Amino acid sequence: MRILIYISVILILIQKSTSEAVSRPSPPVNVSIQCDNYGVEVHWEYPDLSQDVHFLVEVGMSVNHNERKYIDTTRNLSLNISSMLFNSAYNYYFVTVTAVRGGNHSDPRKSVIFSFSELAPGDKKCYLDFPEVELSPKDGKLHVQFINPLHLYRNTPALRNLTDNLKYTVETEEDQTDSTCEMETKTCEASIGFSELREVYCINLSGQIGDRRLNPRRRSCFKGDIRNYPSFTVYLYPVLAVVFTLLIITGIIMLLVKKCYSEIKKKSRAAFPDFLVFKPKQTHLCEPLKLYPEAVASDLRIEPKEQTTLIEMSSDESSSSGDKDVGSCDLDNVSPYGDNDLDEADPGDSTIGYDCPHALRLEMSPGDIVKGYGH
Repeated sequence: MRILIYISVILILIQKSTSEAVSRPSPPVNVSIQCDNYGVEVHWEYPDLSQDVHFLVEVGMSVNHNERKYIDTTRNLSLNISSMLFNSAYNYYFVTVTAVRGGNHSDPRKSVIFSFSELAPGDKKCYLDFPEVELSPKDGKLHVQFINPLHLYRNTPALRNLTDNLKYTVETEEDQTDSTCEMETKTCEASIGFSELREVYCINLSGQIGDRRLNPRRRSCFKGDIRNYPSFTVYLYPVLAVVFTLLIITGIIMLLVKKCYSEIKKKSRAAFPDFLVFKPKQTHLCEPLKLYPEAVASDLRIEPKEQTTLIEMSSDESSSSGDKDVGSCDLDNVSPYGDNDLDEADPGDSTIGYDCPHALRLEMSPGDIVKGYGH
């Protein structure tokens, strides 16, 4: 009887375990961690998504060697767990994912242990990427410039509650330079010198913030000349100063010449008489004459004059008449002792014996008569 009881109990337990195994969902697979500059995500795979399941995500961390867990649920195959990470500078984490269907839970699947700290234990290290670097020549050196990661990644869980500064190293083929960028500085800068000229200048950058390391940036190169050349203003300002000085000197000379010319002009006017000073011409006297038409009667007629009759004279009459005319009109050939009686005449009266009223009257003094007679 007891044997039958034991057999029945065993069959019941086997049936119960079989039924439970059939009702429990299958566990997720390939649980992985992806951490970058802006957060941490956990990813997994599930073989049968047609089942009505959701996933339970537990984030475990060690705080002073005491483990704590934070739980969240999702129906997706990934979950961002950045808000569930605390004290990322010193802690290490792991994630457990469980499938849930109804009230049944699958077997949990655990991720690898990961951490942002170089000193914390873990299978996976999460690093921040080094920012983009700008290279340019400056003062004969290679100028390195990039955005401070403390400003660029300020919202990432890796930099939460941070009090450390950035320490970075610039490495060249010749040497390496260590620098520090303060938390308040937005842009980090450094100048790297080279002992010889090259066609291409290349550097490697690496750095860390406290215990959090940045992914190194390999072989950032600048192609060109980094030698120091004087700027354009070095030549511009002296040239402008010389030109300005010459303009001032020229203006002063012109003022002096103008002043000396005015003084010389005043002295020259005082040295010569007024009649030698040329006065301005009266331009109004040079205006051309204006011709005005004279009013003439339109019915004016010219009548011919009467013709004069020429009387032919004989030779005797002409000769006598000529002698008479000469005797009465030519004063130069009249004898002073002839018919004119010049001795009895008044010397002051020059009209005596002159019977040609139509001729030009000549006034002569007695002396002139005597001189004429002598000739």
